[in-house]
Amino acid sequence: MDRATKEATVAELKELFNSVASAILVDSNGLTANKVVELRKDLNQSDAKMRIVKNTLAKIALEGTPFEPMKDQFQGTRALIFSYENPVGPAKVVHEFRKENDKLQVQGGLLSTEGKVSILNEAEVEALASLPSKEELIAKLLFLLNAPITQFVRTLNEVPAKFVRTLSAIADSKQ
Repeated sequence: MDRATKEATVAELKELFNSVASAILVDSNGLTANKVVELRKDLNQSDAKMRIVKNTLAKIALEGTPFEPMKDQFQGTRALIFSYENPVGPAKVVHEFRKENDKLQVQGGLLSTEGKVSILNEAEVEALASLPSKEELIAKLLFLLNAPITQFVRTLNEVPAKFVRTLSAIADSKQ
């Protein structure tokens, strides 16, 4: 790799580190090429990407970014899985993929929300994967907002329904 290519790669990685919502650093050593392709397809479906990075270039690109504390984790064969919008998506895909492929090892991750950056360890990445998706959270919120109104309508409806049942019981007893 010539110097110009390296500089372009560093600039691209620096831009990536400054704009991602979440990133997971994994050790993909031992995965077959077919498995890596399968993982990339799964990641693409959740609007996430995977990039195998050269450690020295990644360490240079990390300088001056909020993710600089991750520098020490770039050792050996590393791949960076990241998403620009959905912070939970990559963690869910990696979690599901690891159920079938134990050779994929999570080394750490980072989460960037509202300008705050959190460095995650393997357990925290797994916890992130267990969070419900945005759509699930919206559905739960709407259900919670709708529940009091629904219960109020049922309560109001019960008074006339009870009156009708009482009249029906009186009519049945007179026959």
